[in-house]
Amino acid sequence: MPDCRSEFDEAILRICSYTNIDNRIHREYVPGTRLLPREMHTLEKIILHPGVNTTRLAHITGVPKGTISKMAREFMQRGLVECYKDDGNRKEIYYRATQSGMDVFHAHNKFHSVVGNEFYSYFESLPEPSQRLVLDVLCRYADYMEDLCGRHLKSAVIS
Repeated sequence: MPDCRSEFDEAILRICSYTNIDNRIHREYVPGTRLLPREMHTLEKIILHPGVNTTRLAHITGVPKGTISKMAREFMQRGLVECYKDDGNRKEIYYRATQSGMDVFHAHNKFHSVVGNEFYSYFESLPEPSQRLVLDVLCRYADYMEDLCGRHLKSAVIS
């Protein structure tokens, strides 16, 4: 029987390595607006999770809250996002996309309809239970990494 654990680890390592490379490449989805993938996907989460705040956005993306706040300020300066406060909670800041942010989001979706289409077509061709299994494994691995990194960060603060 093949060592699936080793193959799994190698596949995750390759994904992480290529993701690290990809995360350094700015893409211009609309003329004059260049974003790193992490920025684009954070903007995407703001759009897909209406009324999201910094804490929730940090949890969804795995990006630290301080980085989310900095990114949000930059998005505001670039006219992609606006911040607002809810009447029920004047302390918390919430985010929503502007029309420019929506334009970038739609251009990003168009980009992905071409780039990566073969992979997503394969994934979508899998039976729904197989899709759910893949998603379960990926989500569990993300949770595992979140816990591992959280413990590491806590021990670094204690040390």
